[in-house]
Amino acid sequence: MPTYKLISFKLCPFVQRSTITLEEKRIPYTIDYIDLSAKPAWFLELSPTGKVPILLVDDDAGRQTVLFESAVINEYLDDVTEGSLFPADPLAKAQQRAMIEFASLALVDQWKLSVSSDEAEVGKLALELNRKLARFEQHVVGPFYAGETFSLLDAATTPLLLRTGWLQEMMPELDLFAGVPKVQAWLAAATARPSVQRSAVPELRELYFDYVKGKASVIGRRLARV
Repeated sequence: MPTYKLISFKLCPFVQRSTITLEEKRIPYTIDYIDLSAKPAWFLELSPTGKVPILLVDDDAGRQTVLFESAVINEYLDDVTEGSLFPADPLAKAQQRAMIEFASLALVDQWKLSVSSDEAEVGKLALELNRKLARFEQHVVGPFYAGETFSLLDAATTPLLLRTGWLQEMMPELDLFAGVPKVQAWLAAATARPSVQRSAVPELRELYFDYVKGKASVIGRRLARV
């Protein structure tokens, strides 16, 4: 049986995608955290992109394979275990894979929103993030994206929804969830899932608030005044 080690940064939403998948599939794993502001040399040798997550897969013969990019890691984990978290229908599977990529784009918007120091840009980014959530709103069945079954798309999108919710707490006038009640219900259902609750350090929300507060950004300045 292979053994799995995930190299992580506590705040990274892309890592959380993979820990949700590992927990959902009940795959034993270990996790090591690094500081992305001072990346170890050994990590840079392993990661072609210099980003987390990377998954170290050690087989019974002592060979180690390095996987990177959360979507690739998650599909591999799904392939080597029973009970796929993708739909069996090829078209539905392709659509969910496409929406995973779309969620990645939304995560970039969400990060830019958290660190932007320009009021006008914050407004534009908030509208764009809400527009992307509205695209999800068109397809969400409930309680999860495609119904009762938790999927790799749910695993990939939950970190985005969590952080969007925290940004909304920090600055309610952004109205990030305006007009997307099904997305809000989706977030609530995902948050209640044990795999999501076990997918990050217990202090993740506090770490995220501290991270944003420490930035010279519109939202960071708002938090600093509270």
